[in-house]
Amino acid sequence: MGADEHLPRIRLTTGEMAYGPHAVARHDGKVIFVRGAAPNEEVDVVLLEVRRSYAFADAVAVVQPSAERRSPPCAYLPACGGCPWQHLGYAAQLAAKRRIVREQLRRIAGLEVDVEAVLPSPQEFGYRSRIKLRADAGQVGYYAAASHDLVPVAQCLLAESAAAGAIEAATVLAGALHVRLRRIELIGRAARSAEVVVAAEIEGAWDARDEPTCRDWLVGGSAVRGLVLRGRGWRRHWGDTLVEIEPESGLVLQAHAPTFTQVNPAANRLLVATVMRYADPQPGERVLDLYAGVGNFSFPLRRRGAAVTAVEQDRQAAADAIANQGRHPDLGIRVINARAERALEQLVAAGAAFDAVVLDPPRSGAAGCIGSLLRLAPRRLVYVACDPATLARDLAELRTRYDIDAVQPVDMFPHTYHIETVVRATLSCQSGTPSVSSARRHESAEPSRRRRTRRRTS
Repeated sequence: MGADEHLPRIRLTTGEMAYGPHAVARHDGKVIFVRGAAPNEEVDVVLLEVRRSYAFADAVAVVQPSAERRSPPCAYLPACGGCPWQHLGYAAQLAAKRRIVREQLRRIAGLEVDVEAVLPSPQEFGYRSRIKLRADAGQVGYYAAASHDLVPVAQCLLAESAAAGAIEAATVLAGALHVRLRRIELIGRAARSAEVVVAAEIEGAWDARDEPTCRDWLVGGSAVRGLVLRGRGWRRHWGDTLVEIEPESGLVLQAHAPTFTQVNPAANRLLVATVMRYADPQPGERVLDLYAGVGNFSFPLRRRGAAVTAVEQDRQAAADAIANQGRHPDLGIRVINARAERALEQLVAAGAAFDAVVLDPPRSGAAGCIGSLLRLAPRRLVYVACDPATLARDLAELRTRYDIDAVQPVDMFPHTYHIETVVRATLSCQSGTPSVSSARRHESAEPSRRRRTRRRTS
């Protein structure tokens, strides 16, 4: 099951799944993280890496299978490392993710809160509108578990048909270029469309000999309509690189590949609906959207009548957000192209006030924003996290002024241990901080308490 079976074996009984690709067991006083195991089953394992208090192991035989184990439908498993939980039934995956979120919040943040049942992905397979493949020696695929060994693939059960159908074309491109591809991302251009944009990262400098190759490959009859190649300090593109997202019914936004968008369109609509419910934007309220991307939350917030300020560091994503206002003239928002930490500091210094803040930081979390958020003190915070550990770290600071009153996980990534979590935090009634509407009533009476300067970049 993925390890050298000539290595010495030990027999273990596993417990629950960890936040990672492993089930957890114990042996001789050590915690053993076992890849390829399911909860509550007896397995033979080989130890791969042993530390003082813990070790990593691979399951090589299942002696007594878990009731939650199933035979994974993907033909590339167990060699492929892309779906480390596919051997678990989907209900078991959801239960494990809910428990992991609850445990991370309790262990790191000291929070004893009710975690709602995970909202399942509407599709268990074929849910990804964009997939990232590795490339090596003219082949494309995924890395094997815990290695840089490439497992070439011709299909992927997680990919929507458009992205899956472009794997063959991507393999042809990887084999034809003089430059060396490192990563290839296949991105469906729109819902119910067979068209794809390919975005690839290159090692080294651009080779001009590849210009006609790229141009001819793009018009070679496949469903690929756009190509982006990027290296350090350079970028080239051919064809149409715009892709569409639809965060809620009737609201279509566009982004230039490979600008970040959520990989699971159907689950993203659940995510957006949850954020709207927690943010509860009322007409005329001021809402700040940090790490806003191309407007996945900003435009739904504006749709409900809120005055929205969107902050996005990536220049292309910010430009796409501005362009999306042109596509929806009735949904004007303010776009600030800056690091979230820097923009937030400037807004606080300028005396800005918001009724609610939505933030959707990267996996590393929003540690650099927490101090400014506490000074800004909006009545409602909605934190969207893709890592429960960094979420818990940040909530441990926010809870000094906020009550954490709702936690809703959303499964954007079936068959992996990754989980999106939406948290609502409400300013504690003991904080003594006035609401935006209250502050507005006193603006004319106390002008000296508010700074008049406003800074805006877009």
